[in-house]
Formats: sequence, structure tokens, C-alpha cells
Amino acid sequence: MPTARERVTSILYVEDEAEARELIGNLLTEEHPHLKIFIAVNGAEGLTLFKEHRPQVVVTDIRMPIMDGLTMAGHIRDMDPDVDLIAVSAYSDTSFLVRAIELGFSNYVFKPVNFSKLHTALTRIIKVRELKHRFSEQNELLRQSEQRLLATFDQAAVGIGHVALDGTFLRINDKYCDIAGCSSGKAPETIYDFTHPEDLPVCRAHHELLLTGKQRSYSLEKRYVHDGVIVWASLTVSMVQDRSGKDTFMVAIVDDITERKLLEEKIADLNRALSARAEELESANRDLTAFNYTVAHDLRQPLNLISGYCQAVSMTCGETLSDDCRDFLQKAYEGTVKMNKLVNALLEFAEMAHVKPKRETVDLSREAEEIAAELARSEPQRQARFTIAPGLSARGDNQLLRAVLANLLGNAWKYTAERKETLIEFGSSMREGEAVFYVRDNGIGFDMAQTKEIFVPFRRLPGAQRAGGFGIGLATVDRIIKRHGGQVWAEGEQDKGATFYFSLP
Repeated sequence: MPTARERVTSILYVEDEAEARELIGNLLTEEHPHLKIFIAVNGAEGLTLFKEHRPQVVVTDIRMPIMDGLTMAGHIRDMDPDVDLIAVSAYSDTSFLVRAIELGFSNYVFKPVNFSKLHTALTRIIKVRELKHRFSEQNELLRQSEQRLLATFDQAAVGIGHVALDGTFLRINDKYCDIAGCSSGKAPETIYDFTHPEDLPVCRAHHELLLTGKQRSYSLEKRYVHDGVIVWASLTVSMVQDRSGKDTFMVAIVDDITERKLLEEKIADLNRALSARAEELESANRDLTAFNYTVAHDLRQPLNLISGYCQAVSMTCGETLSDDCRDFLQKAYEGTVKMNKLVNALLEFAEMAHVKPKRETVDLSREAEEIAAELARSEPQRQARFTIAPGLSARGDNQLLRAVLANLLGNAWKYTAERKETLIEFGSSMREGEAVFYVRDNGIGFDMAQTKEIFVPFRRLPGAQRAGGFGIGLATVDRIIKRHGGQVWAEGEQDKGATFYFSLP
């Protein structure tokens, strides 16, 4: 393929006649101010200027001293086969014309020079060179673009293939081969090669929709099988049209999703296992709840029987019993009362696992005031001072949140029983931009190292025996607050009181 000519930037004019040289030289400079004009007086000087400046066009006289124009043109043609040559001469014999044609002169202007004809010849040469130069530039840009496209095509992280309308591959990159079957030692010839048999029908159905124009592209997940290995892939196929809107070929892009599918399968297996485990736990919880109810209800009958007999013996035989016997009888009766309270606490704690909290506005300050009043009436001999912050409210289940306050205030009441003056406070503060509620007391407190034990069912801290209780109250608080989506925690110090906090969303 011949080398494209460069655009004209300079002209060499060779003329031995001074008058003609000056006239034509000036005219060339005026008509082509953007070009460099080099002027020589003979062929030898012209050849030297050509070697130095390499002009694209040479205008030369034929007969000149030292070196004639044809000889100079022969040397120039050897150095640059693409140079444009124009002959200016008064001679027109056949030998000169034949030699000029052999050297590739494109134009022959006779003397006296008609500058208009010379100008026309130069203009044509310049335009042709400019067009060829632009064409060369466009070809180079196109070549670079194609090179980049091919590099992107071949080195893409996903598989790319150009597919003919019949499904055969026109071009396919290495990644596509790796995914679809090159490990079998053979690149796929069609878009269906190595496709799992179960996936072929849907692939063919989508292909038919593309060919009939009912869809322009489709995406699906399919399987390839090669060397006994199943590879999952995400495939997208789009139709490409020419400028007239005619379907020409398809572009297929495929990505290996085997790892993702295996992970999805593991997650599905895990979810199934978790679901089965959840059902087992739910069944166990139902059985445990049923057991709690059964035990609680079955315990009540003998407890009521024992309590009744204790009262009957006390009423009918009390006068004849010794002091020790009456004391034993009273302790037995008190034991049944305590046992009944424990049964009630167990039933209430079991119910907390199934109650769904309502969402309503609860006046916590009012509930706290009512509970505080009840506690004060239960032991009027105690010196107690309750400080209830006014206007505190929250969204939640009124009955359950009242149970929270009853347990926290009741807990504070129990653990301040040995104080000369009982101080109990219910209030609110801010923690990390969130409102939290608290119940603070000046009771016996606790060691912060034992904080995790406080909310465990039936787990009581040292000193709790003196205050009574069954170790269920704080566990109930924890369960209720968590069912509301909140948190509960405590701070304390031995013999310096405790503070219980809870937050609600």
C-alpha cells in the first residue's frame, strides 16, 4: 500500500533565467503566503536545497547549466518517490517529454510561463495532497480506534463475543472461551455450545425473539458444562443494526457467576438449617410455656390445700397448740403464700415471651406516681421520699411499661428497706443524643463486675436474700424493654445505691 503524501508546506522553484525566476518567485510568494518558497538557479543548487528542506512540490526548468532539470528530477525521485514534479520549459521535443513522463512529472508548462496555468496546477496538487493527508489521518485514527477496541475486546474481564444471526461466533475473546468451554480444548463455535441441556430451550426461545424483532436484548443466568464441570454464567445478548436499521449481528457478554451461585446455595442451605432450628426452638418454647403453665396451675391446688389446712388447724386447734407448734404452722402458711407469689411470677414471666407490645403514648410520670403511692401505703412506717420527674412519656404498651416501672420502683423499694430514709428517683437524661429513663435509689447497691448477672432469670446478687424476691423482676424488665426494641442497663456501687436505665425507640 503506497505511503500517503504529506500536505504541502513548501515548494522548490528552479530557474536559470533571472527575470523569469524573480517574476515567478514573487508570484508564488504572493499566491501562497502560507508556504515556504525555495528558489535555485540550477539543478545542482536545486538538488542541494531539496536535500536540506525536502519540499513536497518541485517546479523546474528543463535546460539549465551545471545540472539540467531532468537530471535533478531523477535524483529527487530516487530520494522521494512521492514528490510532485512540474516542468517549465520552452522545449517540447519528444525526447524531453518522454523522459519527463518516465520521471513522473505531473504537469508541463511551456514558456513563456502562463502563471495562471502554473497556479492551477499547483492548486490542484495542493488540494489533492490535503485530501490524501486528511484521509491518512482518518485512517490512522480509525486504526488506533480499532486497536483500542480490539485490546479492550481481548483483555476484558468479562467474556465478549460477536455472534452471527445464525448463532455462530464471528469473534470471541479468551475470557468467553474460558467460561464457555476452552478448557475442553476447543473454543465454542456457536452460542449454544457447552450449554447445559436444561438451559438450551430458554436460550433458543430468546434467540428467536431477537431474530423476529420482538425484543432487542435479553439477559439470563445459564450453565455451561465442560470437562464434567458446571460453570454458572450471567449472559446478556443484544442485537446490533446497521444505519438502515437492518439486523447485522449480535453482541454476547458473559460473566462467570459460579462463585456467587455456590455462595447463594450455601446461604440457602444455611437459611434452611436456621429455619429448621428456629422451628425447633419455637416448638421447645411452646413446650416450655406449656410446662410452666402446667406446673404453675398444678402447684396451686396443693398449695391452696396446704394453706387452707393451715388456717383450719389454726382456727380449730390454735388454743391447744404449743407456742412452737403455732410457730411451725405459721411458717408453713407463710411458705404457701410465698410459693403462690412465685407461681404468679413464673406465669407473668412466661407470658412476657408472647405478648406483642402495643404502640401508644404512655404517661410514665403518672404511672410512676401511682406505683410510688402504692409502695408508700404498703409500709407507712418507713421514711421514704420519691422524686418523680413530671411530663415524662414514651411510645409503647401501657400495661407492659407499667410492669417495667413497677418492677424497677419495687426493686428500689426492697433494696432501700434498711436505710433510715429511703430516696427513690424517677427521671430522664440524654445519652448519645437519645432520651433514656432511669430509676435511682440509695439502697445497698451492687458490684459492677456482677452487672451481667442482674438481668438473668432467677439469678440474685449477694444481699438480695434479705430483700426477698425471686430473681424474676429485673429479667421481666429486660424482656419487656427488648420486645419494645429498647435497651436496659444498670450502674451501681456496693452500699452506695444503684441506677437502672432503659431506652425506648
